[in-house]
Amino acid sequence: IGVAKDVDPEVYEGLKANFMGECTEVGMYLAMSRQADREGFPEIAEAYKRIAFEEAEHAAKFAELLGEVVASDTRKNLEMRVEAEYGACGGKKMLATKAKQLNYDAIHDTVHEMCKDEARHGAAFEGLVRRYFGK
Repeated sequence: IGVAKDVDPEVYEGLKANFMGECTEVGMYLAMSRQADREGFPEIAEAYKRIAFEEAEHAAKFAELLGEVVASDTRKNLEMRVEAEYGACGGKKMLATKAKQLNYDAIHDTVHEMCKDEARHGAAFEGLVRRYFGK
């Protein structure tokens, strides 16, 4: 983890750009998969999902090289994600509320559902911290 911390700045920036690109592709391919499913193309949908997972693996490797978003300590990673997931929940709740106030029902419903997912993710990570590290 973090083996690229002291490399040439151009290489480092290239690694960061590739990390962001891979993360973007994951979301984009999953969205395309959902659209293919809606249109009745399950094989295309599954191809997008498989490729999205491969892009996620690429992102994970860039994250490991960079060492910015992952630590070499599982407890620390879990604790960071507890805070991040609960923070994401709060941010999405505010966005969903604003969308509701503006009568953007589809946006509200989608973002509110994600808000609940983020809370569940935070609780899951929190439970793992307690189970494995007694905190």
